Amino acid sequence: MMRTTRLFLALLVMAVLFVVAGPVGGSPTAQANSPLFKQVAGPADDVTAGLTALPSPERLGIRSHSAMLPVHLVRDLNGTWRWQTAIPLDSTEDLTFVVLSPHSDDWTLEVRSPGTAPLKLENATATESTFGFDGASYPATVYRFDGTAPTGTWTVSVTAPTSTARGATPDGYIIVGSDSPYRLYAHLRDYNLRVGQEIGLVAYLYDDANAVDGEAPTPLRTAKQTLYARVQQPDGRELSLAMYDDGRHGDKQPNDGIYGATFMARQAGTYTAQVVLNAVAPDGTAFMRTSQHLFPVIEATASLGKQAIGVPVDDVRLRLSLPVQGVADGTIVKAYAEVWGIGTNGKPTPAAWIGGMSEVQNGLAMLTFDTRWLGYANVRPPYTLRNVRLQDRNTHIPLTSSATMDLVTFSMPKVATQRVSTITDDMLMGPRPDGGIRPMTSGGKLMLVHGYCSGSNPWPTSNFTNYAVFQDYNQNRSHDEFARLIRDFGAQFPSFGIVAHSQGGAASLHLYTYYWSGLDYSSGSRLIQSVGTPYQGTALAGNLALLGQIFGVGCGSNWDLTYDGAALWLSGIPSWARSRVHYWTTSDKEVWWRWDYCSMATDPILDDPEDGVVEKWAGQLAYGVNHGHKEGWCHTSSMRDPAQTSDYSRNSEMNLYGNR
Repeated sequence: MMRTTRLFLALLVMAVLFVVAGPVGGSPTAQANSPLFKQVAGPADDVTAGLTALPSPERLGIRSHSAMLPVHLVRDLNGTWRWQTAIPLDSTEDLTFVVLSPHSDDWTLEVRSPGTAPLKLENATATESTFGFDGASYPATVYRFDGTAPTGTWTVSVTAPTSTARGATPDGYIIVGSDSPYRLYAHLRDYNLRVGQEIGLVAYLYDDANAVDGEAPTPLRTAKQTLYARVQQPDGRELSLAMYDDGRHGDKQPNDGIYGATFMARQAGTYTAQVVLNAVAPDGTAFMRTSQHLFPVIEATASLGKQAIGVPVDDVRLRLSLPVQGVADGTIVKAYAEVWGIGTNGKPTPAAWIGGMSEVQNGLAMLTFDTRWLGYANVRPPYTLRNVRLQDRNTHIPLTSSATMDLVTFSMPKVATQRVSTITDDMLMGPRPDGGIRPMTSGGKLMLVHGYCSGSNPWPTSNFTNYAVFQDYNQNRSHDEFARLIRDFGAQFPSFGIVAHSQGGAASLHLYTYYWSGLDYSSGSRLIQSVGTPYQGTALAGNLALLGQIFGVGCGSNWDLTYDGAALWLSGIPSWARSRVHYWTTSDKEVWWRWDYCSMATDPILDDPEDGVVEKWAGQLAYGVNHGHKEGWCHTSSMRDPAQTSDYSRNSEMNLYGNR
């Protein structure tokens, strides 16, 4: 009975393949209006190195050394709007207050330190600044105190005579930061960010003096601490969640210094969360920290079947069909699977991984596997698929996954049993569709690409020759949306290389990985060159989401720019695609006699070195070509040092070596 069922399933799948892709055994022809997806694959080395594994959220926490306080004004009996709070400070080294509000022109701010002769706001240096990056920036006033200010409980108050109506959201925020070693570490519990799932937030206090780069910090268990979270749902309603160290709220073990809170996701959409820590350090000094988070929740109830069917489409490739339920036909998903066989040692061994965009049709997600990978890895049957997953196209959130699936095949392409010693481009990307994307005009270009929400082209065109300027100004795009816009703009040229700023670099890498475009027909030394790209995200993304709610302007929140969203995205980017990216990072010029910063307003949020938006570590791309870090250049022109895109020396180099 089992054999009959499997045969019936195989015949059914072959019939579906005939309808979807044409006769089995023939080379499928791309239609002019079809998305030209690459058949993405990578070597087993990517798998064993963990490059394509889904990330662990506990390694992607925000490390906060500041507190972002919501300001809710209340009218008193005299008609004056007032707000006051007390904030404990354990350190006043590099003490900074950042005021952010669309009403700040009406505000009178008072800051008083403890003591018999308290310091007042007049003792601080006030500077007008901006908080944000590219086109998503908000006006800020920054007050900075010198190191002689006392620790203890400070009082911060705001008064405003305006009669402006108040809403449910805060009237503004005040960020208070210092150079204390005691910090808050906060992260999502997991990436089951789907309606009907329990969402978890995890946070704890740690001592930065004992932290190790690249590793999650160790909880500081000796301090007294209280934590809670404020979560704003897509409909605007707020949840207030106490956080517990009891092993039952998404934290690990009871009394291990790690706190957790959970809630049930009832709505799809964008959520923001603020984690608040009140603590007493081992020396008895009280302090407060907050971290700001942004995450989407999607509608998804998908599941995968137990078997994948492989059918030859030519003498080299297998068309693999993955049965999936709960995903509507026509939905494009990101698919991933590892192909395993039996190695020369007689044990299961990975041959390669395969992935890419896949359009679900007739309840099947399709992947194509070049069987030369079997000969390259020298593995034999039986073959299985491991760590199979389907992810949302824009958020990269896993829709469904399976640890293992049987791979049922009734015949294999001829090359499956032949030894292969060289990895070819079509093993990595699939056969090049030469007839499908040829543009209408001649002349390759160097495309200048801007970043997230940019209001104009950041690149001085006088530094470049034979270029084209990509324009999608004042927009908020996922990496996938951004990539397809670059592809479509570039279709008017026979080929192009890219020089990109900020998010434009990640979008360009996404394009090269998943879609055929003019990038694949260009020539030169450097395919993609980027400056200031947050390949691993930026801590500002969550803060900007909160600020956008009160200012009512800007481009909106962007999950791909968070630490979590960036890590999920990177899990699908192969080493061969990364190796075609040449990138640079920058930061402010450090000198001993002044405060070093790119943006006074974002400095309390980011860890040095940083360019005002992107921390140096978060601008790194594993397997990419790192051209180094340069001081004295900031992310945008609104910051203290010149904009990183205006560096004539670097621009000339990129112009000389850029593909066209």
